Amino acid sequence: MQKSAKLTAVYALIMDLPLSLVVTFVALALSNIDAPGSLNGPNFIRMACIAYVVTFFINFMHAERWGFAFAVKHAKPGTLKFGLLLNVVVAAVFTIILDLIMTAVGMAASPAGFQFGPYIAACLKGFIPCYIASFIVAFLWNPVADKLSRAICNEPEPQMPGAPDQQ
Repeated sequence: MQKSAKLTAVYALIMDLPLSLVVTFVALALSNIDAPGSLNGPNFIRMACIAYVVTFFINFMHAERWGFAFAVKHAKPGTLKFGLLLNVVVAAVFTIILDLIMTAVGMAASPAGFQFGPYIAACLKGFIPCYIASFIVAFLWNPVADKLSRAICNEPEPQMPGAPDQQ
């Protein structure tokens, strides 16, 4: 059963706040190495707000379905392995899109302006640390965000064939 648009929106609002804050902090901390001063309060707030909006819209893509399809091939739903595998895909989709957009925004706002070569280098440099942060936040916060959003929207958890409670 696919999430309704309302449930997806409420879930995104709950899930993406810590995700946006942590990934923005990691990305700015990395950029601060090459561009001292980029990790400051106003810049952090601006970039975290942009990341929050971007992640909200990413939730309406099929990343969760892609992750589920991948995970169900290698693990039973409801298991730790399943959750880890699902988040491998979902975190990758979020991180790739955030990395591309947020790096471009950060470079466009810098005094040097946007340059393609340094842009690619910055995207590659930031991907792994931001992916790890995204994966950890998503894995830990997803169950909380899912339960809260379902309670707010009064929508039940989906019935998953093969899940331990379905056998």
